[in-house]
Amino acid sequence: MMRSEARGAAGEGKLAVVSGGSGGIGREIARAVARRGYRTVLIARREEELRCVVQELGRWAPSTAVAVDLSSRRDLGDLSELLRELGAVDVLVNCAGHGLYKPFLECTPEELHGLMLVHYFAAAALVHAVLPSMLARGGGHVINIGSMSAKMGPWGHSGYAAAKAALASLTETLAAEHQGSGVHFSIVHPGLVDTPFFAHPPLDRLRERFERRLVAPERVARAVTALLDRPRLQVCVPRAYRVTDVLAAVSPALLHHLVARSSRPTPRPARRP
Repeated sequence: MMRSEARGAAGEGKLAVVSGGSGGIGREIARAVARRGYRTVLIARREEELRCVVQELGRWAPSTAVAVDLSSRRDLGDLSELLRELGAVDVLVNCAGHGLYKPFLECTPEELHGLMLVHYFAAAALVHAVLPSMLARGGGHVINIGSMSAKMGPWGHSGYAAAKAALASLTETLAAEHQGSGVHFSIVHPGLVDTPFFAHPPLDRLRERFERRLVAPERVARAVTALLDRPRLQVCVPRAYRVTDVLAAVSPALLHHLVARSSRPTPRPARRP
């Protein structure tokens, strides 16, 4: 695990910890909170990209990079200890993750375990590290980035959707356990987001199919920063996806049919000789 020096001028400001901060949604969230004056600690595997983001954020507020593999128990243990040493973390955003798009029987146990490890167990470990100090101060906000797949169970998402569903359940349980404590818990469920997440096979086929429905990562970041002003337990991005909750209540079978049909991959057209 690598820890960089803080960048940017010293100053007052709340502290936000963002995992997955080297790119995609995490990077945009880090930018958004830094612009609001939050000091940031960014966590990700890709050291070079992480340093570039930290240098950029230094224009608005001090930022620190922590290059760590969240699938490594040793690294995760070191990171948890570091976060405990930080003390007053005001906002934790769990955004790190990776995807998998293929039938359950083609997934290896190692792949399924890896998804649960990064999306759920690592996130839970970070919450475990920062929550005691939040409760002691009577304030703080834990924001977990989920996925609409956790609410709908689309084709090829058995491991990913299950891990995100576990993260959503954790968020709801924490909110129930600490209601009235002054600490807020939120789960943000984005739809398909235009990030490098979909830039490799077989997820690229999903991107091709839903190109027009992709939302910008900045849109998710705006939803996250809006929660800092008005805490809510659950947010869907875009808001229109809230209709899935209505469909699930009225006709679960219809929702399942629509999601299964739309998420199933279509065969690529044969190339002409």
